[in-house]
Amino acid sequence: MRLATILEPGCVVLDLHGGSKREALAQLAASIASMRSDIDAADLLDALVKREEASSTAIADGIAIPHAKVQQGATVISCFGRSRAGIDFESVDGRPTQLFFVLVSPTADPSLHVRWLAHIAGLLGNPAVRKALLDAATAEEVLEVLAREESAREARA
Repeated sequence: MRLATILEPGCVVLDLHGGSKREALAQLAASIASMRSDIDAADLLDALVKREEASSTAIADGIAIPHAKVQQGATVISCFGRSRAGIDFESVDGRPTQLFFVLVSPTADPSLHVRWLAHIAGLLGNPAVRKALLDAATAEEVLEVLAREESAREARA
């Protein structure tokens, strides 16, 4: 699995603005919808908010992986967002969330959705990767950080 297959530079938001969970999700959903004409931003936002209402997708260490399964689209897509100030995303450790990976998968393949969630969580488990993502100046740098970590993980496997 390689994030470069589901995350495009145009779907990297380096400066999330606003301070609420809904505002962050709206920006990320809009970014995805701008890349995929088959996904409606309002419908995606509704799906992401409903998932968050069930339980927060903030997993600690400044990370959240908001996700949804949608009827539209036949492929998985991701969006990366960053808030240097952090957003209260109801994280299990109580700290603000700075790094966001939205994952949107087709409802037809739930196991693929789970595999991508695990892959993203594994990459972000490395503190050096999180720091590099916080320091990245461009979307291309974000993608380079992720590609390096994926290559390193493959070499260790």
